Amino acid sequence: MTASPPTHPCIRCGRPVADPAAGLCETCNPLELAQPSATQVHGIAVFGIVVFMVVLAVAARTALSGTGPFTGTVVGVTAAAGGLDVSLRVHNAGTKAGATTCRVTGAGQPIGPGGDLIQTPPVPAGSDLTFTTFVSQLGTTPIGIVADCVSP
Repeated sequence: MTASPPTHPCIRCGRPVADPAAGLCETCNPLELAQPSATQVHGIAVFGIVVFMVVLAVAARTALSGTGPFTGTVVGVTAAAGGLDVSLRVHNAGTKAGATTCRVTGAGQPIGPGGDLIQTPPVPAGSDLTFTTFVSQLGTTPIGIVADCVSP
């Protein structure tokens, strides 16, 4: 009994292909056209990923341009069940409305854990927005609180 030549499956249909250099069988590539090399295929994929990342960066820049900088001020603090109700005033100095994230911590507390992150509602361009939010990480007794609002 003679051994049959080694084969591998066609990448399109799965039929056996005897030529180790070919990726497609004779049915899927009847004209025996040259097939792309692995380097070409990977190069095209990497190029597509890079182009997509550039498009995403331009879209993000366009979406965020004109918002901020934001500044946050604590207006008041009251006790609430399981935490504190904090009233914040956020100013948007930009030319477009936008929301931001404010870190609410105890006054004089070093940077690090121990505060809450608050997502603000959309703040109109060039104006202030005052809102009240609940924080649970600073206890239930009203204390001095500061807000640090970051710009995108």
